[in-house]
Amino acid sequence: MPKTLKTEESIVIERPLAEVFAYLSNPENGTAWNSNVIDYKVISGTADEVGSVTEFSAKVAGLRLEATEELTTYEPNKRLQWRSKESRIGYTRELDFDSDGDGTRVTFLQEAEAGTGLFKFADPIVQRLYTHDVRGNLEKAKTILES
Repeated sequence: MPKTLKTEESIVIERPLAEVFAYLSNPENGTAWNSNVIDYKVISGTADEVGSVTEFSAKVAGLRLEATEELTTYEPNKRLQWRSKESRIGYTRELDFDSDGDGTRVTFLQEAEAGTGLFKFADPIVQRLYTHDVRGNLEKAKTILES
């Protein structure tokens, strides 16, 4: 089985769960809180429809990536999950939402295929950069939603 790279970060946003879910599940807000995303649009289905497909451009570790992904799970106020369809690397990504006192705990989890050949040596560096980006993006979402 190929090695996977796992990125997991969590943050508590001091807003009601339904409000946090509504904001983070809306593709139109993606470029506002996610600094990696250059553009993101639904190309088939709707944003809350399992099986819908989106295409996007993102910048990760200084590289521009073009990809399409499919929404595989949509549980209102609980979980969003996607899998890559067309991408340089295969991945799954999810956002989990849980009540946490008066706020909402949001957990980001992504598992991606590790590099092969010469590129496998860059994995630890890319992993650290990406984890830093994910943390910053969650903090930005927190700032936006708590303002």
